[in-house]
Amino acid sequence: MAKYKVFLNWWLVFVLIILLFFQGTLSGLTEQIWQNDFTKLSFINLLLLLGTSVWCGFQSWNFSSLVSQQRIPTTALKMMGQRIEAGWFISDLTLTIGMIGTVIGFIAMLGGFINLDIENIETIQDLITELGSGMSTALYTTLTGLVSSILLKIQCFNLSYSIDKFIK
Repeated sequence: MAKYKVFLNWWLVFVLIILLFFQGTLSGLTEQIWQNDFTKLSFINLLLLLGTSVWCGFQSWNFSSLVSQQRIPTTALKMMGQRIEAGWFISDLTLTIGMIGTVIGFIAMLGGFINLDIENIETIQDLITELGSGMSTALYTTLTGLVSSILLKIQCFNLSYSIDKFIK
């Protein structure tokens, strides 16, 4: 059972991710994000989270298979450690995409002030609509970027730590 510890740790995190997606769908959060994030960067982050999580699962399974062998080739472990760098990169990428969405949301939010005529009530109403749209985009992309990054880093840390423990 110990040889599957890394894979089971990954499985626990992956099930948590699936439950979060399911809960978000049931509560209407995913639909709300879809409607309010005009950049759709939040969904790019969520797709990166799902895809990279599955990839981390394959890497965890491969590591568990290596552990079950009598002699573990050090070169295979080092190569696996190098492949995990891609997971770390994608976790940082989701954070960066979230920040890009935040900046785009703020730009859209502040862009409403360009055509503002304080004498015309319609332009003020349009400004309030643009402020809300830009702010919701900024916050949703930030939220999905942060959560995706954290969940991916947990998975990459689990695998990197286990590989490092075996190499030393």
